[in-house]
Amino acid sequence: MKFVIRAGGIGTRLWPLSRKNNPKQFHALTGERTMLQDAVHRLQSLAAMDDLYISTSAALVHRVREQVPELPVENIIVEPAQRNTGPAVGLECALLEARFPGCAIASLGSDHHIGAPEEFCRLLKVAEDALSDRAETLFTLGVKPTRADTGFGYIQKGDVIATVNGEPIYAVAAFEEKPDAETAKTYLASGHYLWNSNMFVWKASTVLHLFAEFEPEMYALLEQIAAAAKAGREAEVIARGYPQMKNTAIDHAILERASCIATLEADIGWCDLGAWDALKEVLPADANGNILRGNVLSLNAENATVYGGKDKVIALVDVENLIVVDAGDALLILPRDSAQRVKDVVAVLDEQYL
Repeated sequence: MKFVIRAGGIGTRLWPLSRKNNPKQFHALTGERTMLQDAVHRLQSLAAMDDLYISTSAALVHRVREQVPELPVENIIVEPAQRNTGPAVGLECALLEARFPGCAIASLGSDHHIGAPEEFCRLLKVAEDALSDRAETLFTLGVKPTRADTGFGYIQKGDVIATVNGEPIYAVAAFEEKPDAETAKTYLASGHYLWNSNMFVWKASTVLHLFAEFEPEMYALLEQIAAAAKAGREAEVIARGYPQMKNTAIDHAILERASCIATLEADIGWCDLGAWDALKEVLPADANGNILRGNVLSLNAENATVYGGKDKVIALVDVENLIVVDAGDALLILPRDSAQRVKDVVAVLDEQYL
């Protein structure tokens, strides 16, 4: 199996730390390693470096090479434009199928925390083994929810269709968009719904066939890329064709329209580090519920999340439920409950601060 870590996103809700030319996956948010380095490290028991690929934008290739210098340069898949996960997945499948006909791919993210990496790797192996009998099936890792969260899409579990290595595999009954609070509570109580983690295991050829069926214009461009890859001249064809592809998520392009989809229930300590308030799910808090990174002085502060550097003191006095992020040239302060509004800040800023 080949392993592709998608690392081309910008992470706007983690501004001002996450920037266009240095997004969140290249930062150490929860430990000593960056999120990208963590994504590589957790696969070390499964993937030889020759079987590992990182997909990223052209502007970020140098960051990948800095942070994962042991990765062969030919294993960096370069996206010449921002086109969401649909084209990114199509590109990785076209290239790897051209190089390794019949290959299976684990298509994974670089921007989340996984607290149980051994269990994560075990489930990826289960999905790979399941492909031997179900080559036309798309396998997803659905995360067992721990709360009624409105920030994630959900997967509705159907019947058990197989048991592989002792692990039940469920048909996917439906993909659901981010719900409102009451609906999320219903999902959690039912036990039939999982968070959609956007982590997949599948045959590259199966995904390409689905592109041909559901997105024929994109597939025509992917065919050109695959043909060029077989001749060793894919770079110029990708540069020309990739920016023409529809800007769409793989969920909308393929997953929600395909018929053979299955999910594994993953209890892996997963957290989508998509916004500043998510750090409370991963990092330890002090006695007053504060999560403090950097040179922070807290005097009667409660439930605050602070992220700063070592050179500047950040003093919190008689405040509560704040997020404070100091990135040197930009300072973010907002109520913790407004963490999702960081994207509104980014929407009105000029290029200097992006």
